Amino acid sequence: MSKPSKAGKLKIGRDKPKKYKRRPDAFSIRVIVAPTEEVFSVDDVYNDMTVAQLKDDLEFATGIPVTIQRLSYLDDGELQDHTTIRGNDFVPGSTVQLRVWPMYQELIEAIVADEIDWVFRLGVTNPSDYHTPASDYMTKRSRKAWLEERAFIALCLASHRGHEELAVRLIENGAEINRTTPTGKTPLHLASARGHGELVNTLLQHGADINAEDQNGNTALSVAERFGSKVCSRYLFQFQWQERAKDVKPSKKGHSLMYEGQRKVPLFAHQYHDSSFPVWKRGASAQIYVQKILKPGEFEGTALSAPKGGKHPSIVRKHIRNATFFRDSPDSNASELDDYFPDETGVSLPPIHKKKKMNLKRPLTYAEWLEKQREIERKIALEKKIQDEEDMKKKLEEEERKKEETEKLGYEKWLAQREQERLEKSPRHSSPVKNPSTVPDTSSMLPLHHDGALRQYLRGLGRSKAGVNYEDWLDQKEMEINHLVRQMAVQAPV
Repeated sequence: MSKPSKAGKLKIGRDKPKKYKRRPDAFSIRVIVAPTEEVFSVDDVYNDMTVAQLKDDLEFATGIPVTIQRLSYLDDGELQDHTTIRGNDFVPGSTVQLRVWPMYQELIEAIVADEIDWVFRLGVTNPSDYHTPASDYMTKRSRKAWLEERAFIALCLASHRGHEELAVRLIENGAEINRTTPTGKTPLHLASARGHGELVNTLLQHGADINAEDQNGNTALSVAERFGSKVCSRYLFQFQWQERAKDVKPSKKGHSLMYEGQRKVPLFAHQYHDSSFPVWKRGASAQIYVQKILKPGEFEGTALSAPKGGKHPSIVRKHIRNATFFRDSPDSNASELDDYFPDETGVSLPPIHKKKKMNLKRPLTYAEWLEKQREIERKIALEKKIQDEEDMKKKLEEEERKKEETEKLGYEKWLAQREQERLEKSPRHSSPVKNPSTVPDTSSMLPLHHDGALRQYLRGLGRSKAGVNYEDWLDQKEMEINHLVRQMAVQAPV
């Protein structure tokens, strides 16, 4: 299969990333990273997949490059890259062990723990004092490449785990931000796969290539879309548009035509208000074009920076002609000659003896418009003041009415008490006692005018046919009973 051309790549990069579709026969497995005992899930595993393809997906899942991955299943034997998932008896939900080469095990542990000082003691800068038994036999060039590889692996893992400070420190100390794994993945791919939006933005600001593609044609944006990271997609889209805006340069020809009024494409509303463009244009025939895009209620007068419109060139030539050739002719009328003489277009117009008057309304000046706005504000304030006074008046009237009702109720209560005292002191309600000191307690006697249920009922009946008030009858019975009680109390032996 031929390699796509550079032009083809550019065309594909500008298109919208293709939506990732999971295969219908795909299943999930669990992956345990032996050095750190982390557990990850890979959801797109199918029987025809090779172990090499599985390692490719494990870079997105674990952040560990394929060069240092060692997979084992069911036993400690390492799975071969050319074998298939079906050939290794994988089943859905199975667990795979991921080990790394011993020289990288401590480095991975330090990065996952986000121990920056520990990481930088493990040979991620050049030069470095870190060494292993194998590195002691390396040449200077080989040792430099080995340290650069360790720094890149550390940057990949830091980007995958979202350790922003560690990633920035590695980049500042020489880690290659656009270096790729054997499958073509950059640290930006791995950060986008895990949804670390802030770290993605940081990598872009430090020069990460947003258009870099892996061996499957995946960019950082398509990876973010695949794993459903909307935050990373937003950062990537924003950065992409900013980069495109930097490459766009205004056309000098279009800029000059803009002032001459000959540009075919009209300006947008935001361009009208741009300070780099004037708010008026002079046409080719002495017309003045003034654009006014104002909010409702704003001043719409003539106080703009546009010059005054001049007379049309044909009118000027007519005045010169009339003043030159027909000035001394007593039989000619210059105004009538203007009606018959052809104008600039070469078309002879019929004479117009009566001109219609155009009643054009003079626009407001700024002072008039400002006075009008102040008058509206004064009117609104006056209406509000009148309404507040009316509300206050109603409130005072309501308080006065409540006060009168309260005073009236208190007077009626006092009057009722006075009437009750008067009735108790009257002879009708009391009788003299021969020996008051011998009268026992009369608290058991019936109270006079007790407003009970019976009294209310009789009061509601009103009067009988004979004209007797039922309530008065009850009062009489109460007095008789009380009189009998007093007599019995007097006659009782002491």
